[in-house]
Amino acid sequence: MSGFEELSLNAAFVEILKRNGIISPTEVQQKAIPLLLSGKDVIVRSKTGSGKTLAFLMPTLSRAYSGQKGTTLVLAPTRELALQISTVAEKLKPKGFGIATVYGGASMNVQMDALSRNPRLIIGTPGRIIDLMKRNALYLYEISTVVIDEADTMLDMGFIDDVEYILSETPKNRQALLFSATMPDKIIKISHNYMHEPMLLKIGEEEGLTVKKIKHLYFIADGSRKLEALLAYINEHNPKKAVVFLKTKREANLIYSFLRKNNLDAMLLHGGLTQSKREHSLNNFRKGVRFLIATNVAARGIDVNDITDIINFDVPDDPFVYVHRVGRSARMGKEGKAFTIVNRQEKNIIEDIKYVAKINIDLINLDTYAYKDIVMNFLKDERLNRGHFDEEGNGHRRFGGGNYRNNRGGFRHNDRSSGSENTRGDQRHYSRGNNFRRKRNNDDRDNNGGRRFRPFN
Repeated sequence: MSGFEELSLNAAFVEILKRNGIISPTEVQQKAIPLLLSGKDVIVRSKTGSGKTLAFLMPTLSRAYSGQKGTTLVLAPTRELALQISTVAEKLKPKGFGIATVYGGASMNVQMDALSRNPRLIIGTPGRIIDLMKRNALYLYEISTVVIDEADTMLDMGFIDDVEYILSETPKNRQALLFSATMPDKIIKISHNYMHEPMLLKIGEEEGLTVKKIKHLYFIADGSRKLEALLAYINEHNPKKAVVFLKTKREANLIYSFLRKNNLDAMLLHGGLTQSKREHSLNNFRKGVRFLIATNVAARGIDVNDITDIINFDVPDDPFVYVHRVGRSARMGKEGKAFTIVNRQEKNIIEDIKYVAKINIDLINLDTYAYKDIVMNFLKDERLNRGHFDEEGNGHRRFGGGNYRNNRGGFRHNDRSSGSENTRGDQRHYSRGNNFRRKRNNDDRDNNGGRRFRPFN
């Protein structure tokens, strides 16, 4: 298929697509758009970065260009993703087509004002949508189409109950569309309870298997040697554009400071930043900044196509979190790398990831000794200048002071002030990780020695 003309889209809308450089549909757009235009309920399983956003926006916008009425509600797991969807829609919408984007951390009054203008497209996170419903600022009885984007991420983040409540408040005759990279059982349950004879559209393999185009690497380092390993990887493998993942905000602050002090351009992204600063970080990362330092929750929904490397400074306890992280690279069929730093007691987690994702993760050698003095001097300065980081990561703060205890080969974080952004999710992932270990029944474990990165202790 050469273009969008053959998908029964409005001709004026197709012309707008061309003006924005959108010429040829991706596979998911080719197969999903005709079904969506027909009004059927559809479940689309397609990997991250395959063009799902335009797949579900195009039918709504095409109808608007044709003068058809109706209001579409899009549920997104994070405010970043909600804003990205909104940005795409704003570029392609017809004149007079209202869009309201609602999410936590922003002015409720401004969002209520936007809803009072009867927008044709409402994009939001589940929690804020429910808040607005309770304030009688948002009514769902006129919704004609509801879209659940990144449904598996909703499940991981604990939003499924909220999603089910929202769906229960929409009209029974509305169209329901569900987009997901994977298909856990709970998502299938939602389709049975809230969708009418949905059609299942599978594009490619499940995301857990698409990591084949990524080269997976890991290195074993404890304590301050993790910083040495980070610098060694950057200098030896020369990533062009990378996301560095950490579990807590203060870890992210320190790594941000570390890279900046080593003349590496970086931006910071975590839940402690204001929305405007998070948008600033993402925009600068898209425009050419080389490194984005991010926590798990803040990084959900990052849509940057040219990411070459994912660096897991902290290994995720749950294999599915690993899959979500590395899915940020190798977009649109490109190749990428995923590099993970683990301590000796975390080697079993690498085996879990191999088992669940059905991938090979290769142990590599790095010349970390060359960076020993650099790290030592940096930590010495941090120790002398301990204080508090501001929202942009400036200043200094004690890092890695939490207590960890060994529990069946994993670690449980007991420091309540650690800055973790999803405690409930971390506990669930920790438990699920143990289940994978019992299933795998792997006797080759190394639980001796090792410690978390705690340079000041």
